[in-house]
Amino acid sequence: MAAMAIDEGDLRRRSPITITTVPSLTESSFSEYESQPSCPHEVSFRARPLRTDSNTTLDQIVVSTISQNRLSRQSSLPWGHKPSPLIGASCFLFILPIPLLLRACCPVSSFLLGCVTVSSYMSDHVFTGLESWAHTFDKVLAPMAFTSCLYATYSTCGLAWAAMSVAALKCHIMAKYYSKNEMYDQFVIWHSLWHAVGVGLILVAFTYNRVAGKCWEGSVWEDAIHGLIMA
Repeated sequence: MAAMAIDEGDLRRRSPITITTVPSLTESSFSEYESQPSCPHEVSFRARPLRTDSNTTLDQIVVSTISQNRLSRQSSLPWGHKPSPLIGASCFLFILPIPLLLRACCPVSSFLLGCVTVSSYMSDHVFTGLESWAHTFDKVLAPMAFTSCLYATYSTCGLAWAAMSVAALKCHIMAKYYSKNEMYDQFVIWHSLWHAVGVGLILVAFTYNRVAGKCWEGSVWEDAIHGLIMA
C-alpha cells in the first residue's frame, strides 16, 4: 500500500496538470467567425449599397435649372427614351392662350407660345431621352415664352395675377426633382402640371379681366373676336 501511494505521488509529480484556456463565445467572436469564409476558395457576395448621389435636394435643382447649359443637345432625363402620352398631349395646351394674347395686343407672347408648342412636343415627347437639337430649342424658347407671358400678364392684369405664376414654377421644380431622383411616374405628373398650370393661369387671368388691347380699337374685327372668345 505504501509503495502504491509512493507510485501515485511520483506520478502526480511527474505529470503536471496543464490548464487550457477556452475563449468564451461572445457576440463579437460570433461575428468574427461568421465574417471569415469557411473555405479558402469560398467567394463571399455582399449587397451593393444603394446610390446616394441621386438624392438631389430642391436647392440643388433650382441652382442646376438656372445654370444649365441651354445649348446642349443632351437630354436631362436619366431613363432614356420613354415618351409619355400625357406629357405629349399637355404640350398642345400652349395653343389655347394665343387668341387671348393676340386680343390683348401681345404678338410676341403669342408667337413664342406657338414656337414652344412645337419645341416642347418634339423635346418632351418625340425625342425625349435622346440626343436632339429639339432640346436646345426648347431650353432656349421655354424661358423666353415664360418671361414674355409673365410680363404680358403683369402689364395687362396686374401684379397679383402675375405672382400666381409661382405655382407653375413650383410644378417645374418638382418635375426636375423627380427626374434627378429617377422617379418616372411622379415626373410625368408634375411635368404635365407644369404645362397645364401655366396655361390655365393665363386663360383665367385674361378671361376674368376681359383684356382688350388698344391695337383693336376702331377695328372691325374687335366685336367679332370679342364675341367668339367671350361667348
